[in-house]
Amino acid sequence: MRCLSVVAVVATVFACTAPCRAEGVSPSKLGLAEAVSLALGMNADLKQAEESKRTALANLRIAKYNTSLIFGSSTNLDRAPGSSDLSSLVSSSLGYESPLGTSASLDVTPLGLGRKYGGLGASLRQALRKGSGLLSGKGLALKSAQSGATVESKQLFITRQATVQSVVEGYCQAVLAREEVKVREQAVTNAETIADGWRKREAEGMAAGIDVSRSDIQVAQSRNSLNTQQRNSRNALDRLMIAIGGGVGETPELTDSVPTVDPGNPALADAIKTALANRGELVIYDERLAEQERQLWSAKDQLRPQLDMVAGFNGSRGSEGFISRSIFNQGVLTAGLEYSIPLDRRITQERSNTASRQLEVLRNLRLFQTDQIVEQVRTAYRRVESARASIDILTKNKAVAEDNINFANLMMEEGVGSSRDVIEAQQALTEADSNLLSAKTDLYLAAIDLKRVMGEDLTTMEFK
Repeated sequence: MRCLSVVAVVATVFACTAPCRAEGVSPSKLGLAEAVSLALGMNADLKQAEESKRTALANLRIAKYNTSLIFGSSTNLDRAPGSSDLSSLVSSSLGYESPLGTSASLDVTPLGLGRKYGGLGASLRQALRKGSGLLSGKGLALKSAQSGATVESKQLFITRQATVQSVVEGYCQAVLAREEVKVREQAVTNAETIADGWRKREAEGMAAGIDVSRSDIQVAQSRNSLNTQQRNSRNALDRLMIAIGGGVGETPELTDSVPTVDPGNPALADAIKTALANRGELVIYDERLAEQERQLWSAKDQLRPQLDMVAGFNGSRGSEGFISRSIFNQGVLTAGLEYSIPLDRRITQERSNTASRQLEVLRNLRLFQTDQIVEQVRTAYRRVESARASIDILTKNKAVAEDNINFANLMMEEGVGSSRDVIEAQQALTEADSNLLSAKTDLYLAAIDLKRVMGEDLTTMEFK
């Protein structure tokens, strides 16, 4: 019994902790490519965009359906003073609507019992003026559904681009924060070494007390900077997990380092040309313009007289039972033309004017979007060039800082310098290391941003 109790407790603990383990979304070691792959499968915004696309495709399939079929039956009990009757009816209806303005229906009641009789009804209508061709309700609905599917497809692409860029930025910033922690740790070690050196020199009577105090202050400041950077590193890792889509609080080991390869970039004119050809925002505006033009055409079409060709047949059986050939002998066939003129055009005219104004606004917005894309490409291009120049400057600056720390240490050993010289040189070297890491990260992220604003598919990149 005791063994069974232990097994039950273990099973209960496992059942309670299994959901917690299931919440883990990242492996113990996480590379940039793995982070991007996780985000493409987990990110909430991306899932919403994917669902919007599926909904748009479903609406398109619905718009393509031209027929509808309904089957039903009814049974009624009719009671009146001194009499009662039980009647039943079996019915079916087939409807058809084409994108060119043709509509037809077929209503068949094959069986009627009691006071209800079977029958057959058919109708056909073809618009010849208003509502004809692609301006029919079905035609407009189909075009709108096609446009909606294209828009959601491009919107999904834009969301996917933003997701990948967010993850790449989050990963690189987390790696940068981790590497800066190492820089600050080295700064603490150097500050402690320098402070120990000045204490020994003070004990030998070769240094003043202020040099020791100044070195101890530098140690405290270095430790505080390390503490701040450690906090920044944890925050950066949390932001990365948010960008992926979950797992906040997890601390996977980031296996990739700060990127050191210059990705290069095309000529500015080529980058702008590529962006104007690839950007999904422009495709979305084109679809919105096409949809608004259809709305304007439809509004103007409503101002026209209506001319329809119509035909119909109605026949019914005179007694209960299944329908027979008699319904065709007793049925009524009608055919002809229907013509109508809208006399009160105020509402349709206002709709036409509104559609015309909105079309002009969309055209201006499309031009503005084009200017924005050009500006984004130019900004991203300048950011790449600026980051590349910063790396050259900071690389030289680091070399100078390393020389300065060597000179400062030599002066200290020869007794001709002060602690201020060593501290300032050490601070300059630490900042040079940190700034160079930031510049390398910024160059990589700037290149990613340039590819995004050019409309290139970030999901096809090889992240290393």
